[in-house]
Amino acid sequence: MKKVRYILVTLFTVFAITACEDLIVENLNDPDFDTAFSQPSDIKGVAGGLINTWFMTNHAYQGPGLALWTTSDAGTCSHGNAGMQDFGNEPRLVFNNKPSYSNASHFETYYNWIYSALSSANDVLMQTINNNVEMDDGSTPMVNAVAYFVQGLTLGYAGLLYDKGFIVTHETDMTQEIEPSPYADMVAAAIASLDKSIEISKANSFTIPADWIPGEPWSSAEFAQLASSYAARFLVFSARNKTEDNATDWNKVYTYSKNGIQKDFAPLADDIVWYSLYQTYSVYTGWAQVDMYVINLMDPDMPARFPTSGLFSDLPNDGKAASADARLESDFQYLSSCPFRAERGFYHFSSYRFKRLDQYLSTWTEPMPEFRKAENDYLIAEAALRTGKVQEAADVMNASARVTRGNLPPLPANEAQIADAIHYERMIELMLTGMGNEYFQMRKENKLQPGTILHLPITGSQLDVMLMDYYTFGPGTGTAGVDYSNGGWD
Repeated sequence: MKKVRYILVTLFTVFAITACEDLIVENLNDPDFDTAFSQPSDIKGVAGGLINTWFMTNHAYQGPGLALWTTSDAGTCSHGNAGMQDFGNEPRLVFNNKPSYSNASHFETYYNWIYSALSSANDVLMQTINNNVEMDDGSTPMVNAVAYFVQGLTLGYAGLLYDKGFIVTHETDMTQEIEPSPYADMVAAAIASLDKSIEISKANSFTIPADWIPGEPWSSAEFAQLASSYAARFLVFSARNKTEDNATDWNKVYTYSKNGIQKDFAPLADDIVWYSLYQTYSVYTGWAQVDMYVINLMDPDMPARFPTSGLFSDLPNDGKAASADARLESDFQYLSSCPFRAERGFYHFSSYRFKRLDQYLSTWTEPMPEFRKAENDYLIAEAALRTGKVQEAADVMNASARVTRGNLPPLPANEAQIADAIHYERMIELMLTGMGNEYFQMRKENKLQPGTILHLPITGSQLDVMLMDYYTFGPGTGTAGVDYSNGGWD
C-alpha cells in the first residue's frame, strides 16, 4: 500500500520513510493544507525564511560540518564533541550509524533539518506553481526564485553528503512509491531547481528583502549569479574520487562559474536569527585548531603531522612557520602550546589556529562568509584548466585573492602548478566558508586519509523507520574508493 501520512518535527515537516517504504510528508492535497496556506501573506512569510532555514541548518553545531572539517585534515580537535575527535582519529574509524551513537544527533538532526527546509520550499512552490496563487504585491517571481533556490540547495547538499537520498519536489506524485536515488541523481535534480531559479531571476527585476538575506543587498541579477555559483559548486564537489572528478562536465562548470557571483555571499549575523556555530566552534580559542597539514602547505619545512613526542621543541622553530604567503600572518595565529589531551594522540596537536574570523567572535554581528567570490574564481580557473584554456586559468588565479591577499607571485600557464595552486587556495583562502568545502576538495582529489568515509549513509533512525537493513561506511566497510578512501595525502 502507498499511503501519505503526516509528521511534524520541531515545527517543521520532514521527510521520512515508514514500513513498506511509505513516504511521510505533508499531504499537499489535503483541504486543511490549502486552507491554512492559501493566503499570499502566508506563502510569502514562509518564503522569506527559507534561506535562513537552509543557512542555519548548514552552519549549525548540530550538523556534520565540524566532523567533516577534522576528517579532511583542514582542522583538528581531540575533544569528543560533535564527532570531531571520532572523525579525526588515526587510523580512521568505521562510522557508527546507529541512533545510540553518542554523536548521532549531529547527523540525525542535519538529515531531518535539510529535508525540513526542502519541504518548506516545496510548500511554497506547491501553492504558487501548482495552485497558481499570486502574491498581492507582485512579488511572485521573487518568491518562486527563492523557493527554487532553496529546493536546489537542499537537494544538492543531500547529494554532496549522502550515498543516496529522496528526490521529492512540488511536482512529485505522492501516490507513488518513492525510492531512494543515488547521489548523482540528487545533484542533477538540484541543478534543475537552480536552473529554474536562475531563469526566473534573469527574467524579472527584484531585490531580495534585507531580512531574507541580511547585509549586502541582492538584486535579481545577482541572485541569478548566486544560484549559478552553487550549481558550479555542486558539480565540482559531488565527485567521490579522482575518476569521478575527471568525468565532471567541466564545460558546464565553466558556464555556471563564468555567470557566478561578483561579491561574497556572507549574510550578516545578528546573533539571534542569523549566526554560525559551525564557524564559532571551529575558531573559538581552546576548542579546535588548524591541522598541521594546512600549515605544511604554507611552509613545507613544517611537518604535516605533529611530532609523536608531543614536544613543540621537536618542531622547526618551535612550530612557528614561515611563508611567502602573507595570509599566514593575517589569517592564522601561532600558538606555543596545545590544549588537547595527550592520551588521545599527539597527531591531533597543532601550533596554529584560524584567526580570520576573530572579529565575528568579538561582535557576533559580522558577515558570515558562506560563498566567497574567491571560490567562484577558483571554479572558473579549474574549469578553464580542465577545458584547455590554461592561460585563462592562470590569469584568473593571478587576479584572485592568491595574489591580492596572499602576495604570492603570479603563476605561469603551467597546468600542474595551476592545479596545485587551486587545491592550495581551497584549503587556505576558503577555510571555513561553505560547510564541508575542504572535505569535498580532499575527497575529489583522492587526498582523504585511508579509510575516511566518502559519504554518509542514510541515517540509522531513518533506516529503523524504513525497516531497512543497517549499513554504514568506513575502513573495510563498503567499496574502497567509492564509499571510503583508499587514497591519502602522504
